[in-house]
Amino acid sequence: MKIFKVIFSIIIFNFLFFNYNIKVFANTWEDEYKNGEKLGEYFGYYDGILEGFKYLYAIDITPNYKDLIDRYEVENKYKYYLNNQSNVYNEGFMSGYYASFIKGYNEILKGNNPSDDADLNIRNTDYADMLGLLTGEVYGFKDYYASKDLNPPSALPSDIDIVDMFDLNRFNYQDRHSFLNTFKKKFREGYVEGYTKSNLEIIKLSYDEGLHHGEYIGKILGRNYGAKDYFENNTLNYTRNMPSDSTIIEKFLLNSDVTEYVEGFLVGFKRAYEKSYNECYRAMNLAIHRRTFEMGYNQGKISGMIKGETKALEDYYFKSEKNWRKHLSTQARLIREYDLHNESTGYIEGFYSGFLEGLSEEYDTKYQQLSQESAISKTKSEVLPISGGEISSLDGKFHIKVESGIYYNPIVISIDILPDNYYIIDSEYIKASNFYKVSILNKSNGEDNQKDIELKFEYYGKNYGGIYKLSNGLWLYLPSYIEDGYITTYVKPNSFRDKGNIYVVLIDKNYNVLLDIRSHWAKNEIIAFQRRGIVSGYSDNNFKPDNNISKGEFLALLSRVYNWDVVKTIDEIKFNDLLQYAREKGYIDNWGMDSIFANKGVSYREIESIMSKILESDSFQWDNISTKILYEKNYRSKYYDSPDNFITRAEAVYMLYILNDWRY
Repeated sequence: MKIFKVIFSIIIFNFLFFNYNIKVFANTWEDEYKNGEKLGEYFGYYDGILEGFKYLYAIDITPNYKDLIDRYEVENKYKYYLNNQSNVYNEGFMSGYYASFIKGYNEILKGNNPSDDADLNIRNTDYADMLGLLTGEVYGFKDYYASKDLNPPSALPSDIDIVDMFDLNRFNYQDRHSFLNTFKKKFREGYVEGYTKSNLEIIKLSYDEGLHHGEYIGKILGRNYGAKDYFENNTLNYTRNMPSDSTIIEKFLLNSDVTEYVEGFLVGFKRAYEKSYNECYRAMNLAIHRRTFEMGYNQGKISGMIKGETKALEDYYFKSEKNWRKHLSTQARLIREYDLHNESTGYIEGFYSGFLEGLSEEYDTKYQQLSQESAISKTKSEVLPISGGEISSLDGKFHIKVESGIYYNPIVISIDILPDNYYIIDSEYIKASNFYKVSILNKSNGEDNQKDIELKFEYYGKNYGGIYKLSNGLWLYLPSYIEDGYITTYVKPNSFRDKGNIYVVLIDKNYNVLLDIRSHWAKNEIIAFQRRGIVSGYSDNNFKPDNNISKGEFLALLSRVYNWDVVKTIDEIKFNDLLQYAREKGYIDNWGMDSIFANKGVSYREIESIMSKILESDSFQWDNISTKILYEKNYRSKYYDSPDNFITRAEAVYMLYILNDWRY
């Protein structure tokens, strides 16, 4: 409701008033500008609220605030406050005025839409309360700084002026009369409040100024006497030379100033004197001891660095654990080893600290340097001509074979053997090879993506092994073939564009063999999706690849392939949630939400409609998929009999595999 905006405006107004200070003297032009800006904010906010109220219920278009502010009129209206000020002060005033005028104006007008007469009457009463208080405070503020006596009746504008000020002729007689009565009552309250606050502000100003000046002088004297006492070997006691109140008043000619200024000066002086005295005394003491400590620290760090480099060499070449802490020496042992018996306690402590830092830094640096040098020796790069060829890793356990015609210019292939601990492997896998990073530099930036690149690892393990590629932080299974001491996979040439790929052989300890796909035409695609966690078999370890896929199963499959943001209920996703998501995305229009419908099959015609929307491509046709299956897998889809026939589980997996294979 608008009333909350009004209440918020009153709170902001009071905040500005309480925090506004008129400073007669400013130390810098920044202070002058800020003082002028604060006063401008005060008056601008008030004027903005008044102008906003004039147009609160305007039928015509509400004028832009820019058309309501005239600099000359503003300066003339507030000339009493600006005539004797500098240009910097006046510029600050206008800046604050503009910004706060806009704020007040918009707060009144924003969102105003009275719904009925009753609501309008309530709003008018609320605005009369608020504007009466606000106007009264401003008038009280003005009268105080004009040196006028506190006189609310004299300051109260006439009824005619109030009507004109707030454009009350748009109200009926009853509303106007009610507004005037409420406004006058609140004006008197606000006037007294504003006048009183202004008086307190002057007192606060004098006290604050005295506090500031006293702190400045106290800080200087406290620092001087703190240094004097330390070098004269006196104990720390700030009261020893601190002058009395009467001495401070006499020495700094405070007898002629107001009481508030003197009180502030004394408080600031004593507070700053004590703080500055203690800081200086302690700083002098610290400096003496620090020099001794730093000398020991610097020499100790040099000795520690020499020891750290030596121990790193030993640990690296003997394949010992990388841990500099096992080479730590006790302080007593260092004293004997480096003959520190005649040094001071501070020097010895510094030496020990520096030694530890030098040891740890140089040990880690040297060990890392040796590791990097070793890593460089594990990299192999070779230029391959357009006729193709094969390149092997330096350890001879990983091979890449490129057919002729894949690339149109010579390419550079690099194979990096990465350290064993380079990546973390989940406990469900057994690592059965090194990590290999493969990069291909192709200056023509083009290739024949209809052909494949062969990747081959030396492997003698179980059939549960597979070649995995790191993709988006996860290990992604690639269809793998085990034969004659090798495990092989095939990847698309464009998967190497602008990046290097990481490959490794992993054995999946939790892999379950699906019994009914061993000789199936979609075996490789089903296994790939199974080992990627996208599909799974039934409890009897069968997949039933030639069964029709139900609507519920198909939506679940889509959600896992395309990572739909659907909330799971315990371990499963409900059909209704999947269907709701698909409908919101515009993939499906007319599917029912009951369990019977969820178990029905999906026709090839429906597949074409859904996939064309998911892929955002009108060119998608199941005919292209069925043709690829026929020629590559020697399997005839039931689509050729009728597009209204249902797609099988194997066909759905195959389709989604080849449509998304480019992503990996």
